[in-house]
Amino acid sequence: MLTKDFELLKITSGDLSLDQPAPWDICDNKGGVLLPQGTRIDSDDFKKLLEQVGYFAREMTAKTLQPVRFKGKVNPFAEFDDLCVQLEATFKRLDSKQKFAPHLIKKRFQTLAVQIQGLVNYDADALMGAVHLTEEFEYPIQHPMQIAVLTELILARLQVSQEVRVSVLCAALSCNLAMNPYQKRLDQQKGPLLPAQKDLINRHPLISAEMLHQAGVDDHLWLQLVSQHHEKLDGSGYPHGLKSEDIRHEARILALGDVYSAMVTPRGYRGPIKLKDSLKDLFEQRGKAFDSKLTQIFIMELGLYPPGVYVRLSNGDLAVVVGRTDNPKCPRVASIRRSDGYMYPSPLKRDLRQSDITVKYVCDTSEKIKINPATLWGIDAIRVEHRTDLSSVDPFMRGLI
Repeated sequence: MLTKDFELLKITSGDLSLDQPAPWDICDNKGGVLLPQGTRIDSDDFKKLLEQVGYFAREMTAKTLQPVRFKGKVNPFAEFDDLCVQLEATFKRLDSKQKFAPHLIKKRFQTLAVQIQGLVNYDADALMGAVHLTEEFEYPIQHPMQIAVLTELILARLQVSQEVRVSVLCAALSCNLAMNPYQKRLDQQKGPLLPAQKDLINRHPLISAEMLHQAGVDDHLWLQLVSQHHEKLDGSGYPHGLKSEDIRHEARILALGDVYSAMVTPRGYRGPIKLKDSLKDLFEQRGKAFDSKLTQIFIMELGLYPPGVYVRLSNGDLAVVVGRTDNPKCPRVASIRRSDGYMYPSPLKRDLRQSDITVKYVCDTSEKIKINPATLWGIDAIRVEHRTDLSSVDPFMRGLI
């Protein structure tokens, strides 16, 4: 779907002239190019056909896109799945090697970005739940969506300007574009990488940026972030081995989301890395591979028990975290199975700040059971108004890991 500042207008009789160049790219109703701008129309029948089925793209007055605002209640999990479908369709368009109307691909990524922002504003905890619970889509789709949600949480916390945030989210959604055709095979490969595979991995940020540029993306920040999202502060990253201040702060945020998502998502050759080990790995690399302050903020925003993770409670219940609180050790949870193995008729919600029940441990995959995440949050999902104060980062972090 095109954003409101970019539209397709129907060609009318008289817009085209026989034996004259087309005044614009003539598109189908989805923005695919039927006839490139400047191509001569040498047949009256062809001219009439274009007037019947053709459109042309018009970019309206440029302005900063704003997060989508939802009227009434929505199901964030269904919306998340729908955005995954939209992202998959956008990737397929790029893979088709078609010519597109000017800035069509750019606008489609921007539309996804502001929809993600709207959902985070609507219910950030539910979106984090989607990040940890959604398994319906393959890694090349699920992974960038996870990065984008996690990135938006940090950008919002840091109060980054909206114009920059849209560019960063577009980069999050497209940063691994060049890996999409190869990702499934690499995930299933158990042996060591071949030299050609290592070369592809090392160059994929640059290839992704070039693919976007060729598709009409002219946002310099977006392209720069795609090319830098695997760089590390100590120079051990790729493709250029950039160090310290040569790496944009926004790219450092993308790197955190990318690495965390990759660790907690199961792959063909391994299961998901345990949450505690994932957070510990990020924490131990702060100031080396990853920006120290941003790493601490990132882990704090996730919390000790992020929404969407399965936990075993001290009373023996199997539960799912459904909300963060101002106490990182006492989240909101929804119990789904009792200690005796019987399921609750409906999820039993608890705010552990107001209970003597505690989280015993985070469950691994062997203890998880399939459940519709929407039932865990319910229609009237409780939203948290307060977050942990960032003024005491270090003491909090010492208690977190």
